[in-house]
Amino acid sequence: MSYLPIIAAEMILASAVAIVFYWWDKRAAKKNEQAGRDYAGRTVHSRVPENTLLLISLLGGWPGAWWASQKFRHKTKKVSFRVQFWVATVLNVCLIAAFIWFQRT
Repeated sequence: MSYLPIIAAEMILASAVAIVFYWWDKRAAKKNEQAGRDYAGRTVHSRVPENTLLLISLLGGWPGAWWASQKFRHKTKKVSFRVQFWVATVLNVCLIAAFIWFQRT
């Protein structure tokens, strides 16, 4: 049985989720920049945690996450995040390659 269609569908779905999350986080970041902080010193609009963005990338959403980061200019200057993103991307590609390789044997 070929799992390639299932893997492709999962990556498309995860990429769509990544695009929405990146858009949401960029939108919240802009709103927080405009609104400032509330009386307790907290940001006004909820942000998406970086770990969530990285997890989506690791689970196969890295193509959508990469596209969204370029399109929305979000998380492109933060070097530590970019390094973690590319590590998650390489891990995902290696896991898919290993899965496909072991399915052949």
